[in-house]
Amino acid sequence: MSQSYLEIAQQGKNNWWRYLLGIILIFSFWLIIGSIVTAIFVGIIFRLRGLPLADVEQQFEGFIKSASLDSFIAINLQFIFFAIGTFLAVKLIHQRKFLSLVSAESKINWKRLFAGFGVWFLLQAILIAIGLITDPQNYRFTFNPSQWFPLLIAALILTPIQTSSEELFFRGYLIQGLSCITKNKFLLIVITGLLFMFPHLLNPEVKRGAILMAIYYFSFGALATFVTLKDNRLELPLGIHAANNLSLIFINTEDSVIPTSAIWTVKQTSHPGLDLSIFLIQSAIFYYIFFGRKQNLS
Repeated sequence: MSQSYLEIAQQGKNNWWRYLLGIILIFSFWLIIGSIVTAIFVGIIFRLRGLPLADVEQQFEGFIKSASLDSFIAINLQFIFFAIGTFLAVKLIHQRKFLSLVSAESKINWKRLFAGFGVWFLLQAILIAIGLITDPQNYRFTFNPSQWFPLLIAALILTPIQTSSEELFFRGYLIQGLSCITKNKFLLIVITGLLFMFPHLLNPEVKRGAILMAIYYFSFGALATFVTLKDNRLELPLGIHAANNLSLIFINTEDSVIPTSAIWTVKQTSHPGLDLSIFLIQSAIFYYIFFGRKQNLS
């Protein structure tokens, strides 16, 4: 009988100080080295564009908020180092296979990953279509081929890295680490949901309604953890998260934390309570497709 997802951590060395050291290493790569590389990249872009560096902070803020290919790359650069930090922590500090964060056999079930991606992306597409049909006046057609196709290429490369780095850390590293303290799945879902929520509270979308947006981010993190534990592996959350964020190149809002030159831009965002309700319904449908039928997708 194969190991459960929570037992995978026993494959390596799991002293409490190793997780403390691992988290320090991961955050150092993500927030320090990643920020330095991002600053260098932005500095090079400024130089190539001939932009003044007198007021760097103001210039940088405007650059990040711009829906350009350069800003998209800059926003995602840190996550490459987030993933590298997690890889080094697992390999060097815990001395086990990196893909043990995905499954007990340290392998990726690509069929399962693409199934999760496809179902969530299809649900997103249906929601977009419903919005365009029922309230077309609230959507501005902003498709620019010269901007969108380079963005598509960059998104297909960088977005899976960004989303996978978060899943490997929050749903992989943290869940398995916390399982050394408790095997209570409900507690693990709540804790990792909260830990996923906190950094996302810095997103500009929170201005729509702090409490409801906090619940939304918590719910997304809780869903991913629940699915991970239910499926006994990480591929479905990897697919969900990638599909969710890739939808931003098709439709986006003006207050998005990841500005993109999307095909459509929403003029007026809906109430966060409605967004939360729709997300919960979408999650229930996803759960039914994979776990609620006798013959679920494998």
